[in-house]
Amino acid sequence: MNEWELWRQDDNGARFRIRGYADRMAAIAGRLVIEAGMPHKQLYWVAGPSTPTCPTPGAAAERIQALSADREPTAAAFLAAFRYMGASLRDDRRLEPATVAALFQVAWEHAETGPARGSASDPACAPEGEGEPVQAPALDRARDHLVHAAAFLRAWDPNADLRRQDLLDLVTRVPH
Repeated sequence: MNEWELWRQDDNGARFRIRGYADRMAAIAGRLVIEAGMPHKQLYWVAGPSTPTCPTPGAAAERIQALSADREPTAAAFLAAFRYMGASLRDDRRLEPATVAALFQVAWEHAETGPARGSASDPACAPEGEGEPVQAPALDRARDHLVHAAAFLRAWDPNADLRRQDLLDLVTRVPH
């Protein structure tokens, strides 16, 4: 049974169901994959029950830390995929924890496992006029970025706004 559905509205206002999902995070991840890359005129959204599947930053941290260790991308490839997959979230004023966890999941799954084509210090991976430029990965392993992000999210105030730039800062800077 698919409780969550990914929908699209085209530029003429017609609405189409793209796919059903059993899990909200999987549906959000599907939306992020579709929206990655070239900007779309279409509007995409996830519809389903109003109960959150990942209600707090701490719950997002648990999902992030549970990502598979069987296939670990390079740190640079993970950061590049994180930036690319999260581009559509640029204008969102507040990211819900399920979206944060889905972004980490989709970046982890789509990052190349071999040497990265570009690094986080590449101009193609730098934020477009947002905050400071993304730095080259200071942590050697992509999994270290997940552990750092999970620890940060566990301490994040659930009532505070979490934006895409906050996530970019989080994954590209090493704790002091």
